[in-house]
Amino acid sequence: MYLKITLLLSPLIFLSPAFSGELSDAKKAYERNDVITAFYAYEKLAEQGNIVARNNIAYMYYNGIGIPQDHQKAFTLYQELAEEGLVSAQNTLAAMYIQGHGVVKNYTKALRWYKKSAEQGDVEAQFNLGYMYKKEPNIIQNYEQSAYWYGKAAKQGDADSQVNFAFMHYAGQGLMKNNELAFYWYKASAEQGNAKAQYNVGVMYHEGEGIMPNVVEAHKWFNLSAKNKFNGSVRQRDKIEKNMTASQIELARRLAKEWIESFFEYSSTGK
Repeated sequence: MYLKITLLLSPLIFLSPAFSGELSDAKKAYERNDVITAFYAYEKLAEQGNIVARNNIAYMYYNGIGIPQDHQKAFTLYQELAEEGLVSAQNTLAAMYIQGHGVVKNYTKALRWYKKSAEQGDVEAQFNLGYMYKKEPNIIQNYEQSAYWYGKAAKQGDADSQVNFAFMHYAGQGLMKNNELAFYWYKASAEQGNAKAQYNVGVMYHEGEGIMPNVVEAHKWFNLSAKNKFNGSVRQRDKIEKNMTASQIELARRLAKEWIESFFEYSSTGK
């Protein structure tokens, strides 16, 4: 698992209560691939201080859309926006420090900007802080801070943070070892389809760690993880099958099938 660096490739921010007509015209130009017209329209609005236009100009400089690519110019613009508190700009600035785009690599400054974004509640930044405090070799390891930020993102529903927060409870890293909470967070992540979490839920059901042993549930979760191609899941599922009755295996398979049907129905309808 790695840092979540996605904002540099994300769509432009178009919505703004002010300058809506001008922004709409720029958006339409961009969507019909008239990027030069879009750039100059955004530039005009940016000169008037419009934050959306300034963000979009930075994005276009970063990606070389309608103008020659210029990471240094993009960095300067994103830095101004980040200092004004724009969360997406703070994340992008942190990513640019990590990647060395338009600026010399600096993990300490990246951490600083992720923290500013995370303190505003941004889930991606919270995950990245959890990761950096635990695994980034250029940052002093701090399990307490890692657990804190993974926990913040986990409570907002981020599946990757939930599986990491679960492990820290299980291993006692940065907080007291607690198998019940480890199971709770693995289960929360597993219910969102995270294959690693599904595997670990299977392990905990099988071993009776943090939850009463239940071989049917263990088989179900190993099977779900196996369908997500998680390494070791097939072996574990097949191993515990040897000590299960035919009716237990049939029930476990049916429960896994029902879970998959329910998961994809929810994914498509949101209900």
